[in-house]
Amino acid sequence: MPDGPGNRPDEGGREIVLRDEVLELLFWLEGEGFTEHSTLAGMLRFLSFPPGDVAATIAQLIERGELVAQADGQFQLTPAGRREAARRFADDFAPLLHQGHGECNDPDCECHEDPHGTSHCRATEET
Repeated sequence: MPDGPGNRPDEGGREIVLRDEVLELLFWLEGEGFTEHSTLAGMLRFLSFPPGDVAATIAQLIERGELVAQADGQFQLTPAGRREAARRFADDFAPLLHQGHGECNDPDCECHEDPHGTSHCRATEET
């Protein structure tokens, strides 16, 4: 089979990665209030994919009902797209958002105020 769009062995995986990236980027832009960057040109500033690939992915997401195109050139997540984007965002960033192994999550614990307080950290006390 000749190499061409859709015929490369890794093409399916790349499409999934790009779809995830677009959904997660729009979710992040929306959450941060940066919706003015939700145009194709704005998204390309954050994505390392060719413009044609991003445009094709956006068209697929619109067809799937996960994005809508606004008259001003911006793209917006639909409720279904927002749910999917939130799930993917949480899956990808969950390891960065959780308490580290052995870290204290008690905001009132002395270990957060006193660098020597770790010896009296509530997280290390036996119950």
